Amino acid sequence: MIGTRISTHGHYLEEGVDFWWNDEGETYYFAFYYWNLAQQGGLAKFDKKKRFWTINRSYSAGMSRMGAVIWTGDIPVAWEALAQQPGYVLNWHMAGVGFVTCDSGGFNGPNDTPLLLVRWYQYAVFMPIMRVHSTKDDLPHFPFLYGDVAGAAMRKALNLRYQLLPYHYSLSHQAYRSGGVSIMRPLLWSYPDDPVVAEMTTQWFDGEHLMAAPVLNQDNVSDVYLPAGVWYSFNSSTAHVGPTNVTSQAVALDATPVFVRAGGIITIGPVVQHVGQLPGGPLEVQVYTGASGSFTLFEDDGETTDYQSEDAVRATTFEWDDTTATLKWTVVGEKSYNGPSCYLHVNVVAFSQSDGRQAADTATLGKDGSVTFPKFKQI
Repeated sequence: MIGTRISTHGHYLEEGVDFWWNDEGETYYFAFYYWNLAQQGGLAKFDKKKRFWTINRSYSAGMSRMGAVIWTGDIPVAWEALAQQPGYVLNWHMAGVGFVTCDSGGFNGPNDTPLLLVRWYQYAVFMPIMRVHSTKDDLPHFPFLYGDVAGAAMRKALNLRYQLLPYHYSLSHQAYRSGGVSIMRPLLWSYPDDPVVAEMTTQWFDGEHLMAAPVLNQDNVSDVYLPAGVWYSFNSSTAHVGPTNVTSQAVALDATPVFVRAGGIITIGPVVQHVGQLPGGPLEVQVYTGASGSFTLFEDDGETTDYQSEDAVRATTFEWDDTTATLKWTVVGEKSYNGPSCYLHVNVVAFSQSDGRQAADTATLGKDGSVTFPKFKQI
């Protein structure tokens, strides 16, 4: 079967195809497993170092270890479908599938309204894979086709998605290295004794500390539950003490409710138009004070299977000590990768509920370092 696939589809690789989109073909239960196995084997014969990537309409056991992406099928263009997607995806993750996406904007049905498509873009920012799709009969889901105001809101969401690339890419590395823990996680994993979050799907953790709660309704209403602890509005020193609810009756079109738990360290890149422009400038490391925490940034060439060797990966562990108000970072390994996609400089920004926002001078990445914020020290 593998040999047949190579002879039949090998010319696509020669013509520059980067990945496979596997649709239809559910002839028997393990069809998609063997489909991916054939494509993976064919790619290895063509270029043994090229990274394998597929997106698939169906799933069968064994595909996760190939890194195969699954999407949630031909969903309708409707608010109800948007509201259902987080629950679908979270269930996939709890079943052990790491990379799940959906047809953002919906697939079957009428044209999206500008409001619906904006809210779908904002939700998709915080999925493991962001994918926008529709039927050929619908108005394409390009931001510039839905008016200036909605277009600007979707552009803002896309820019944030690109800025979160170093964060999400690092979470993918962590999943690969530590048993497959998913990027998108239900709150019940972190708060198993809180009955409020037991069946909650309208908000979720993106990593360990960042919590997404996008607007999923046409009324522009947001009602976010914050469990016990200190929570910051993303990119802000505005803090809330949980358990509590944060409610807004008129969420702006370009706004997405996102919160960060105290102790969170979030890595933010510059705005770029495609991954080939990375790093594109200095890395911003945001620290949300009130608790100690850590985060490991992983960097590699982004193209090959060399990431399987520690010598081809730079791992920088950031550790925040809330008592001394110090962020230190350590480059792991004697032979650290230092390719063109690596960040050279870091800007550290710390948020405090009592003392506001403070930024440190630009520092060098690629070697150990630290930054202290005396204003935030615990007495």
